Amino acid sequence: MDRFIGRLNKIKVIKERPLILRFTLISAMESVNCLVEREILSRQIMQLPDNKYTMSVKGHFNNKNQLVIREMRILDKDDCTYKLGL
Repeated sequence: MDRFIGRLNKIKVIKERPLILRFTLISAMESVNCLVEREILSRQIMQLPDNKYTMSVKGHFNNKNQLVIREMRILDKDDCTYKLGL
């Protein structure tokens, strides 16, 4: 599995049923397009504002060169993320 750390940006819903979400993870070196197919992770990410939180993500690349997220963790937690249970 590939691991990346960066700032969460450009969150968009791709499909509502089943819930599929995309976002861009921006690090100092590169930008990675990410895809979230797991509904529990998608619902958590949808509640976060753009360009505020740094995340660590793990996943694998699909044939469109998108990182399909399997695990995620917010590195700079605050009161908002604690209230959301992240």
